[in-house]
Amino acid sequence: MNIKSILLFLMCITLQKVAAKEIDTTAAISIGGIQQFISIKGKSTDNPILLYLHGGPGAAVSSHSDKVTQRLEAHFVVVHWDQRGSGKTIALNEPDALPTIEVMKQDAEEVFSYLLTRFDRKQIVVLGNSWGTVLGLHLAEKFPVKVRSFIAVSPIVQHKKSQEITLELLQNHFNKNDNTKALEQLSTVKIPFENAEQMLILHRWETVHNGEDFPDEQYKQYLSYFVGWSSQWMPLYQQLYGIDLEKQVLELECPVYVLIGDKDLTTHHEITKAYFDVLKAPQKELFWLEDVGHNIPGVAGDRMQEIIIENIIND
Repeated sequence: MNIKSILLFLMCITLQKVAAKEIDTTAAISIGGIQQFISIKGKSTDNPILLYLHGGPGAAVSSHSDKVTQRLEAHFVVVHWDQRGSGKTIALNEPDALPTIEVMKQDAEEVFSYLLTRFDRKQIVVLGNSWGTVLGLHLAEKFPVKVRSFIAVSPIVQHKKSQEITLELLQNHFNKNDNTKALEQLSTVKIPFENAEQMLILHRWETVHNGEDFPDEQYKQYLSYFVGWSSQWMPLYQQLYGIDLEKQVLELECPVYVLIGDKDLTTHHEITKAYFDVLKAPQKELFWLEDVGHNIPGVAGDRMQEIIIENIIND
């Protein structure tokens, strides 16, 4: 065998080893007594595991994960879990009882433990977005040594206070601008929300406040979605009003990284910043995303991934 043949042989072996470490798979796993969908992607199974906890509740992102976490796959084994009642998990099961926060937390624990066992790891990086930070924070408390780091994107800190501040801000803003339509709609909003339309009204005028259009036709289309969503999720959503992290969670044992949009009025950026300032953790860092609202993964996914790759990989 000549040198050229040897080199070609060694190259093939190397490529086979690299390919063998790549992972791109899906599975339906038994979690909480039902089948739940997960997708797993990464360039190397030697990399750290990152569990992505989507928002909503009910807003799974596995079907478009390439827009949210594709760049992270070069550095992590990225796991997307379609939570109970969400995404591809819905089709795997018969209609079930309406989920509660406690049920969802138990599901998250089981998914976390499954991944530790499957990949024979001692730690996992947990990334929660919006509602997903409720589950992520629970995992950080439940498994303080096994959570390598907790990345909180647009976290829920004080849900009721956040909405009260935002409602007052919007009313003052549109009063100064003589927007009678906005004021009329906002006058019907109660905190806590009594129905899906009140939720949509606040969302609509947050959007307009941040410089985007939200015409009547779009409002009508969204209303249909919000009403459908609320039939399943409103009971759990009402539970979020009991969250007040400044009274409930003031210390974590893992590194914590918080990403905030400076236009976020859904989980108000000022409340998030105030909580970050008092939270104790062995390491913590706050990242501001300029000219971004609540939906960081959706509108600033590349920037979110850049922050993680540049600052968090080697924590």
